[in-house]
Amino acid sequence: MGRIDVKNLCMEYNQKRVLDRLDLEVLHGEFLVVLGESGCGKSTLLNLIAGLREPFSGQILFDQRDVTRLDVQSRNVAFVFQDYALYPHMTVEQNIRFPLENLKLNRREIDHKCDGILTRLRLNDFRNQYPNQLSGGQKQRVAIGRAMVRDPFVFLFDEPLSSLDPHLRDHLRLELKQLHKELKKTFIYVTHDQLSAMVLGDRVAFMDDGKIQQIGPPLQLYRSPANIRIARFFGFPPVNVLTATDFERLSGKPAPDSKMKFCIRPENLECRADSKGCFEVQWIQQMGAANFVYISVGKQTICGLGKGSLHKNQKVSCNFKSENLMIF
Repeated sequence: MGRIDVKNLCMEYNQKRVLDRLDLEVLHGEFLVVLGESGCGKSTLLNLIAGLREPFSGQILFDQRDVTRLDVQSRNVAFVFQDYALYPHMTVEQNIRFPLENLKLNRREIDHKCDGILTRLRLNDFRNQYPNQLSGGQKQRVAIGRAMVRDPFVFLFDEPLSSLDPHLRDHLRLELKQLHKELKKTFIYVTHDQLSAMVLGDRVAFMDDGKIQQIGPPLQLYRSPANIRIARFFGFPPVNVLTATDFERLSGKPAPDSKMKFCIRPENLECRADSKGCFEVQWIQQMGAANFVYISVGKQTICGLGKGSLHKNQKVSCNFKSENLMIF
């Protein structure tokens, strides 16, 4: 069916704990994005699910079947890497056929499956070309096609789009999302890119310090993050984090507790021209449809959404809705 359960998983490298009693449930047919900074353990988790490494302790279950100590071949997983991992001496068609030939399928079945993949991924015109003749996006489609052709239990993606230029990355994100919808398979996608997480994920699992810190729909992590680290990870410009004292300066309201931290996203903090305003525009960041202004509050600079025509050194007042305030 495609359900994966990770239970109490621990992994160590050189006596350093990389995964620390990690638990994770991946639902059948969902697109789960594992998000986190470099070094948080997300790629290690993917390698353990794939069977490329064995955990120090814990369990990995595929539809309640314990696969923790099984090798890669016994798990039927498809792994798409960041660097494509194509065979340079094989053509596009040969790269896609290779997994099926290893399975000893008959020639007619291989031809049928391969032709279907080449058509679906719009690679027919490149079937006789070699990897060094392809663009980055074409190479990544070949890598995905080689994974698809085996009808795997789960698709695993390790930063597959990070080396592509932004325009191509946007295009392939949409292709991946459509592919998931068509295949109805379980996808686990590892990335440090919060935009990919927001666009692709049915759910996002945020990893930090070897554990899943929060898991849920992308907008839930964006709007109701479990901690300040998650709040800072999502959104651009980054979220404003205020001390109790600076919150009082900004809002004119007393903070309930001096130890609290108050977060407000720039797009939820409106800054308008006001000759009697308490704040002064330090500089303006023009983002096309929106302008973000930077003001000083206490000893720090924060960012808000500029309303109307604003310029440097102008006095402004700032307002936000209480429901957009995050308190930690």
